[in-house]
Amino acid sequence: MTVFELLEQEWARLRCDRLAARRLADVCAVAGGALSLADVEAYVRSAGPEEADAVLLALVRRAVGGDDLAARVLLQLLLPGTRNLARRWWALGDHEERAAAAVTAVYHRIRGYPVARRPGRVAANVLMDAARELRRAVPRLTVTLAAEPAGPDHASSSVPAPHAAVELAEVLRDAVDDGILGRDDAELIARSRIAGDRVADIAAHHRLGSRTLWDRRHRAERTLVAAHRRSA
Repeated sequence: MTVFELLEQEWARLRCDRLAARRLADVCAVAGGALSLADVEAYVRSAGPEEADAVLLALVRRAVGGDDLAARVLLQLLLPGTRNLARRWWALGDHEERAAAAVTAVYHRIRGYPVARRPGRVAANVLMDAARELRRAVPRLTVTLAAEPAGPDHASSSVPAPHAAVELAEVLRDAVDDGILGRDDAELIARSRIAGDRVADIAAHHRLGSRTLWDRRHRAERTLVAAHRRSA
């Protein structure tokens, strides 16, 4: 199971734990007098931006002060945004690795949140900071997309370029959003060109032939290059 599934299982127990709610009585009071953490979650999901932010601020103040429970509740409330980060950053590995990286980044930003400097828009700030942390975690590989990429028995040509891996990840994300590439093809390029996974290993994992994946990546990269040339 991914870390998201494990967190959801834990939350299913925690959300109805009255003792946990009493430990966060001040947060529950801000959340409309919530009687449980489930009520806190429901309040935040349905409240307006200012009302929801007041709850998140109460949680992050406690989390920065060392309250593990408050940090865990805030992480749960930010889980939709955390899932989105994991979906976007393909270059960090497979879906389990991306989930773990995204949760770690968000939790790290929660515990180190600069309350005095940014006492508002807590969710947006935490997720933005976590995205920056994930960006720094992307391997800075030298990546180029050639119209004729090298085959499995040849080294891929590459030219050093700053932030090339990050730029390629963003190009791939946009290509999927625009319908230029399928998600599977974009992930294949990301895993092999950015994350550094061997095509042979990816093929073995999916029980496919290496040559099949090399050809598929070749076609996908040519499609991407052609689309780039048309838009230039």
